[in-house]
Amino acid sequence: MTIRSPYQTLHCNAYPEHCYEREIFFETLGACWALSARNVSGMFPIQLRLDLCKINLLYGVPSADLPQELLNKLTVLFQSRPAGQPAHGRSVVETNAMAMMREMNRADFLSFSMGFQDAVEQVLVHAECWDPRCQRAYMAIKFSAMSLIEQGFNSEKHRRTYADLLSEYLNITQSVFSSESKTYPLNH
Repeated sequence: MTIRSPYQTLHCNAYPEHCYEREIFFETLGACWALSARNVSGMFPIQLRLDLCKINLLYGVPSADLPQELLNKLTVLFQSRPAGQPAHGRSVVETNAMAMMREMNRADFLSFSMGFQDAVEQVLVHAECWDPRCQRAYMAIKFSAMSLIEQGFNSEKHRRTYADLLSEYLNITQSVFSSESKTYPLNH
């Protein structure tokens, strides 16, 4: 099994299909992708761990229901940021998102999507800097996920659209959170 973050990849043992551990893993993965909006400073790993302690996903609280070793791997994996040009970082995000989606089945994607939505709605929308641009990017992902599920998760075109929207979401939200961290460095 491959764990893909926006900027890095990690190989690990796979969970069997249709098991509780796999569902909470994909929910947590979705939450980590959403929370990557805050990956704009060196404080992100700490913030990610705090968020994973308080977020309540459909199948539980990640910090309570996943092994600490896996949580540590996710924290290390998701703390990476692109070096160099933002356009290069965006292409890496699109590539990793598309590869991740090709490896998922419909149930995995449903769990991923729910975790993503829960993270945004329970954590990010309450941030002072969350603005209409962030909300539009989030809503585009939410509706794209519904469309992809309705299409049976087999449409390459809809998967590509979702991957592009994930990349756009991170581009917009990281820009917003980056501006806030420069204005209020103690918030990050």
